[in-house]
Amino acid sequence: MKNARNKLRRAKSDAGAGPTAYTPHYAYRGTPGEVYCEGAPLSRIAEAMGTPTYVYSRASIEGAYRGLDRAFGALPHTLCYAVKANPNLGVLRILARLGSSFDIVSGGELDRLRRLGVPGKRIVFSGVGKTREEIRDAMMYPGARGGILAFNVESGAELEMLLGEAARHVTGGGARASLAIRVNPDVLAGGHPHISTGHHHHKFGVDWSEARRMYLANKDSRWIEWRGITSHIGSQILSVAPYRRALKRLASYVRELGREGIRLEHVDIGGGFGVRYTNEEAQVPAAFARALAEIVRPLGCRLLVEPGRAIVGPAGVLLTRVLYVKENRGKTFVIVDAAMNDLIRPVLYGAKHAITRARRDKAGAGRTTVVDVVGPVCESADFLARDLRLAPVSAGDLLIVWTAGAYGFTQSSNYNGRRRAAEALVEGSRFRAVRRRETYDDLVRGETARA
Repeated sequence: MKNARNKLRRAKSDAGAGPTAYTPHYAYRGTPGEVYCEGAPLSRIAEAMGTPTYVYSRASIEGAYRGLDRAFGALPHTLCYAVKANPNLGVLRILARLGSSFDIVSGGELDRLRRLGVPGKRIVFSGVGKTREEIRDAMMYPGARGGILAFNVESGAELEMLLGEAARHVTGGGARASLAIRVNPDVLAGGHPHISTGHHHHKFGVDWSEARRMYLANKDSRWIEWRGITSHIGSQILSVAPYRRALKRLASYVRELGREGIRLEHVDIGGGFGVRYTNEEAQVPAAFARALAEIVRPLGCRLLVEPGRAIVGPAGVLLTRVLYVKENRGKTFVIVDAAMNDLIRPVLYGAKHAITRARRDKAGAGRTTVVDVVGPVCESADFLARDLRLAPVSAGDLLIVWTAGAYGFTQSSNYNGRRRAAEALVEGSRFRAVRRRETYDDLVRGETARA
């Protein structure tokens, strides 16, 4: 552990002001230096693809997935990547080839996995508002008579719809649908109120008393089978303590159901593992794994976890160029070509991303200025960072927004008639576009000007 800390200190000093020491497979090279993703300089990617562009490291994605998988060791477990974190087909293909399972929340996400040939038994379907069409599609998922691994039920009304659709499916020759109930464990956690999901006042899940009634009322159903129990308490969680509290409650519910003759196969603790954006101290995967394994192992159940940010967050950056530098009454604004429509996390969640230049040189070394990094969108909330210490920049300079691989492009929009960013995947010294930049024709596709 001491050697690891020393290596981290050396890496941090080598990297200068940027957080590259905490972002796998990104590093400054040369003197003067520029940032590389694996073996590709970010400046070359920006020149080839333009800006703003999201860049993802394949090696970082693979390393994060394998590291988390190894952390759980011999404990029976399944990693279900949370597609919402980054649904790019290139990213999903990498994870599918690694053997990942997937957590989805919509028919659109299900369609992406279908296009990649992901087996239905590697898909769990979460979300409070599943439509009848989405439920039918999941039950009829190609290659699986019983459809997907599990529907995570979030209300009594949803269960009634699932029962009706399952009866129709079984009558037509299909297998029973596999279900779990999302229980709200009343544990407050998460890096911001908007990403805290496990407290009693949140819309997600049901109280245990209601969940217990639902399990027992359908104990001997001809249409469904109870496979598990699930919860999800929030996102960007940096402590293991909330997980322990939630999982202990789930474990007690599993035992209670067992005494009633309902034997569950899996316990799903959700995701939400936090990462380092600026100065956070994220838990290492092994610490989470040990804490969870101690509780779930005696149950004899498989543990499902739904990581998203922890796998793709540090693997991605957003490249943007400086358009202008402007001063108003002593306040400096660095105006860039990326905006809140490209990365909404700062305004939506109060999130802070480190931002640095893509190149460093001796000129101006050590000098910084307090600036706001803002975009061209016509909103005062259009900022990527406020009161940020940044080395001197001028028009045309390339900037890096760090740890942008999760909840970046996936939450982007076309507000102000802006085309959404391109996405690039780096593999060694090569890179390729995994999403081209939108055209203006893309923005009006599906519209009509007829009166």
